[in-house]
Amino acid sequence: MKNFITCLGIGLIALWAVPTLAGDYHTGTTLICADCHVMHYSQTHGYNANGTGIYADLGQTGPYHYLLRNEINELCLSCHDNQAFAPDVFEANSNSYVRQAGGLNEVGGNNNYHEADGHTLNTTDAAPGGTWANADGMNCVNCHHQHGRGTTAIPNPYRNLNRESGGFDHEVVSYAATTNDLTKDVFETQPAGYTVDQVWFNEPLTTDSRMANWCKSCHTDFHGAKGGPEVGGATGEEWLRHPSADANIGGIGGGHSSLSRYNGLTNNVKVMSSTGVWDPAPSDVTPMCLSCHKGHGNQNSFGLIQMIGTGTVDEEGDDGTSVRALCGQCHNQAR
Repeated sequence: MKNFITCLGIGLIALWAVPTLAGDYHTGTTLICADCHVMHYSQTHGYNANGTGIYADLGQTGPYHYLLRNEINELCLSCHDNQAFAPDVFEANSNSYVRQAGGLNEVGGNNNYHEADGHTLNTTDAAPGGTWANADGMNCVNCHHQHGRGTTAIPNPYRNLNRESGGFDHEVVSYAATTNDLTKDVFETQPAGYTVDQVWFNEPLTTDSRMANWCKSCHTDFHGAKGGPEVGGATGEEWLRHPSADANIGGIGGGHSSLSRYNGLTNNVKVMSSTGVWDPAPSDVTPMCLSCHKGHGNQNSFGLIQMIGTGTVDEEGDDGTSVRALCGQCHNQAR
């Protein structure tokens, strides 16, 4: 069985019927113990009185710690790979929509999803730009909390993104569903929105990004304040790494980026907006990690979104075939 990790950007949907609520699955009233746990490791039928009902099969080498039905990645895969009732987040998408987060790969690669193309299941390598690694192999709960745990201020983080992993705290990413709230980091146009056209990014911190800070928990050197040691750019120039906050498109002198270029394209990568307006983008829009990369990955190296600005949008971009197409979203020089 293929391994799987629910990483950066999952909209978890129910194994059973999904009630209408503003939230992802595995939290609140959809935190259903029997989805993942089994009491005696002997189940052979469902929970209905007549023995019917859907349930995740038991693994072959159990029983497992915490009364789990299977190993972590295998258990998550039972719902999140090649199933119609839940987001398919591993490799090719068996559902009909374009995923905001793209698809994960596994150690050794498979089909068109290689280890270079995004987050890799079971890898023991250190995160690029950081030192964190899982000696047992990267798994689902490195990035997502299985019980939707957040903080008192943000009890239900976006996509159940993990607040604690690897011995350190992550930034907690908040979200709103159905009705936007500019104090939240993410806006889902409908509860558990998972498609490209259902997920948008606010900018409640105009000089920072909680999403970028969450990624920074593992990719330490790739995000920081303008003028800091990570990205440089103290005067708006001479960046050491591409900024992921505090640098609006077209807001830098010298022609380094162009909002008119961005707005002149039909298809755009996702950016943060402090006003909740993205099309056409006003002068406040700011790129961040998920502007250029799929949270899980895709079929491009580094999970990059090669968006040329025309054509049909898919998880690799929109007919763009090079990184140059992505750069051309904001930079006239890349045309």
